[in-house]
Amino acid sequence: MRVALTGATGFVGSHTVRPLIETGHRVRALVRPGRGAGWLEGLGAEVCRGTLGDEVALRALVADADAVVHTAYDSAVWDTQDQLPHLRSNVLGSLMLLETARQAGVRQFICTVSTYLLRRDVEGPGDVRDVPLDESSPWAASWMPYVAHNVVLESACQAYHAQFGMATTRFRCAWVYGVHPEAEKSVWRSLLEEVRAGKVCDSAFGCDVVAVQDVAAALVASVGSPAAFGQVFNLCDTFVYQADLVRLAGEAIGVPAKIAGGALPRPGPILSEKVKALGVDVHRGPEGIRDYFSKLDRALRGRVP
Repeated sequence: MRVALTGATGFVGSHTVRPLIETGHRVRALVRPGRGAGWLEGLGAEVCRGTLGDEVALRALVADADAVVHTAYDSAVWDTQDQLPHLRSNVLGSLMLLETARQAGVRQFICTVSTYLLRRDVEGPGDVRDVPLDESSPWAASWMPYVAHNVVLESACQAYHAQFGMATTRFRCAWVYGVHPEAEKSVWRSLLEEVRAGKVCDSAFGCDVVAVQDVAAALVASVGSPAAFGQVFNLCDTFVYQADLVRLAGEAIGVPAKIAGGALPRPGPILSEKVKALGVDVHRGPEGIRDYFSKLDRALRGRVP
């Protein structure tokens, strides 16, 4: 199939390009002007220059496409005092992409949103709720504009499926971890360095996580799959406290973790069984996180991950 991909030079998108091509899809990737894309062309992807706010570029991106995979998110414009740049780049851009794809006759629109729609990160024991959450759970009230933007995109996908019969697919992703193409930008890098330096962890922060490889696998598996049409899927492996991450990082690099404080309450899980209908299982558990820290350590030290 012909797949139009946004966010190809970003974290999730860059991990999705290769499996899309290896699965036999032809990929056309939206890349900002001036951004290096030689590696994409080396993989066999076609590069379309432009941004989400560029209607001409969007029409070129989706022309003759069978499916759109939308992973782009411009975090550089984030500013809690001025939401207009974010609305233009991410919210309006996403809606323009959805409508442009519909007008071009694209059959399927696949996008990533966040499990923040269901619950936010835990800042301390008082935030813990022992209630399992699945795809049918109601959206959570939030003070974060980012969540409101996710609601807009989810709602638009629901509407386009209901009104136009467009096969929209939404993946709610937990905090995505994995080695970034630029290793220094990888999530929890500073935590790994603190463990190596022998610092003590006394944080009660916790979050839901999922491996980037599994997000990419779900995106690829959904392309052209009737089991994904009109559906929403949670992508959450497990919930971890920072103390859990410190312990796993220490085990990965052979340094005893230093953790202050006692056991913390565990929230109910964000259930992610539904995605197994696509042949994808996102449950790697602690071993997956430990393996990630090992790969990140090697990448940061200049060895092949």
